[in-house]
Amino acid sequence: MPELASCPPHGDDTGRPGGATEVLRQEPLLEAGALQSAIFNSANFSSIATDARGVIQIFNVGAERMLGYAAADVVNKITPADISDPQEVIARAQALSEELDTPIAPGVEALVFKASRGIEDIYELTYIRKDGSRFPAVVSVTALRDGANAIIGYLLIGTDNTARHRIEDEQRQLGQRLRDHQFYTRTLFESNIDALMTTDPAGIITDVNKQMEALTGCTRDELIGAPFKNNFTDPERAEAGIKLALIKRKLTDYELTARDRAGRETVVSYSATTFYDRERRLQGVLAAARDITERKRDEARRVQLEAQLRESQKMEALGTLAGGVAHDFNNALAAILGNVELARQDVGPGHPALESLEEIDKASRRSKDLVQQILTFGRRQKLERKATSLALVVVETARLLRATLPAQVSLRLDCKADTPPVLADATQIKQILLNLGSNASQAVQDQGHPGVIEVCLDAHTQREARNGLAAGRYACLTVRDNGSGMDEATRARMFEPFFTTKPIGKGTGLGLSVVHGIVQAHDASVEVDSAPGEGTTLRIYFPAVDSPIRAAAAVALDAAPADGKGRHVLYVDDEEAIILLMKRLLERQGYRVSGYTDPHEALAAVRADPGQFDLAVTDYSMPGMSGLDVAIALREMRPDLPVVLASGYIDEDLRAKAPAAGIRELIYKPNTVDDLCEAVARAAQAVDETPKCS
Repeated sequence: MPELASCPPHGDDTGRPGGATEVLRQEPLLEAGALQSAIFNSANFSSIATDARGVIQIFNVGAERMLGYAAADVVNKITPADISDPQEVIARAQALSEELDTPIAPGVEALVFKASRGIEDIYELTYIRKDGSRFPAVVSVTALRDGANAIIGYLLIGTDNTARHRIEDEQRQLGQRLRDHQFYTRTLFESNIDALMTTDPAGIITDVNKQMEALTGCTRDELIGAPFKNNFTDPERAEAGIKLALIKRKLTDYELTARDRAGRETVVSYSATTFYDRERRLQGVLAAARDITERKRDEARRVQLEAQLRESQKMEALGTLAGGVAHDFNNALAAILGNVELARQDVGPGHPALESLEEIDKASRRSKDLVQQILTFGRRQKLERKATSLALVVVETARLLRATLPAQVSLRLDCKADTPPVLADATQIKQILLNLGSNASQAVQDQGHPGVIEVCLDAHTQREARNGLAAGRYACLTVRDNGSGMDEATRARMFEPFFTTKPIGKGTGLGLSVVHGIVQAHDASVEVDSAPGEGTTLRIYFPAVDSPIRAAAAVALDAAPADGKGRHVLYVDDEEAIILLMKRLLERQGYRVSGYTDPHEALAAVRADPGQFDLAVTDYSMPGMSGLDVAIALREMRPDLPVVLASGYIDEDLRAKAPAAGIRELIYKPNTVDDLCEAVARAAQAVDETPKCS
């Protein structure tokens, strides 16, 4: 090994060279040289010595093993910068220039500059082997000086840092995998639709997700460390849930009600499971709370719908039975009413029998009203709502109402043409007005003096919500009387089924209940103003709709239906007495009538000469063929033939099928002469011939 520095010779104590003392001093030096040689030639370290210019002078065994060069390949030929990554050398030069505030050239100067200034210098850079492969090395640089402390070269001792880098990379990858796993776990925790939380075995919250924060209205920091039970309306039940989870290790569908900081309550389904560490030591409980408000609402709705279905099936069965009974009963009433009308016309004014006929007529009409009220209340029909101008409906109904009023009660009608259209079932609106008119008539008669019933229809604009009436446009139907009025207690109960203040036999207590049900079904609102002795005013507000239909002008209340004008009517009913009666009634109105008790014979007559009839009237319930079947058969033969169908029971199914069957009018039996004549007259008129209102 070449000498790095020479040692001057020394003499003995006498000053003479050599001697025993010199030998004693050389022995440890020789041992130190041997140690130095062993270290320098170690295969585990690369030792590279350069001259003052940085040119390699010594390249030890360790350097040869690490870098793949033989000493002869590099000595006196290259500098350590030539076996280092050039970009790293440039970067080091720039960094040192900034750090030491002096320009440092890229190359060997950048590698030894600190050492040349007596500054300890250990750095990492990439060595490039002879075969071009690379490895990270930690290099320690020391300046070599002579006896005069002048730099004669540099010693660079390097170690292969690959193993350390590998370990550090593995640690980084392990740390990244751990962070990724934690992120993945947290993402799952946070993205769950349920409110999640963990507690220790004592029920103290240790972690929560965002859904739990939303459920409780508390932040994560506020929740962690607080008892789980504090967030529920029943803390004891919540605490029992944690204990059950610890005992059973799993708990599902445990119902609790959460309460947030603002007092808002949410019904939740709580599920929980225990969790453990790697040593299977219990750590606590993982709990999930799912909002089941909608589920509870759906369950309640399902129970309600099932109850409604059972009630509907029950009412349908009762309705079918009632319809059959009503048909037979109404046929009998129709015969009574019709014959009374004929007898009254035949006997003339002042006849002794006229008073008895009037009483029979009143009793029959009352029986008819009672049957219709009970059937209407029991049917709870669906509405067939469509855009409707109420003017014509109200005027037509007012005509019918006026015919039932006693002589001492007058009816005034004020029907404004600018009333907006509404979504309504015209038949049900008629029912409202007839029921209210009947009630008003009774209230007026109770007073014992001439009375007035006013029916008004006009537009109403509600500027702001008031008394349950939302802001918006309405069609307002008002029925006002100057009758006996009501006290506060009566007003509070007036819409209850079967509630009535009338004497026994004077009312069913169903009329106003039916009105209230129809009003609600139309999304309408009713107001009542009344006081004892001051009469009663009812206002019904129907929400207006945008529709191209025109508001009808008012039809004159006294306008009479057009006469028969010799029109030929086909009348079909399985009871001959009814046919004979209606034939007599209609012929007095100017119609020609051909009656048939057998529907098949009636259809045969039409088939033989389809053009001979101007319109048809048919009963609904007949053996062998219903009135609906008759109408359908007539439509096939005469699509333009208007049909009037009379029935003691009209349900929603019949209403839905009527238009397609060519049925222009549906009327209840028993019908009065006016009912029948008006229905026949309307059916006979063209749609565009409807009377106009003033």
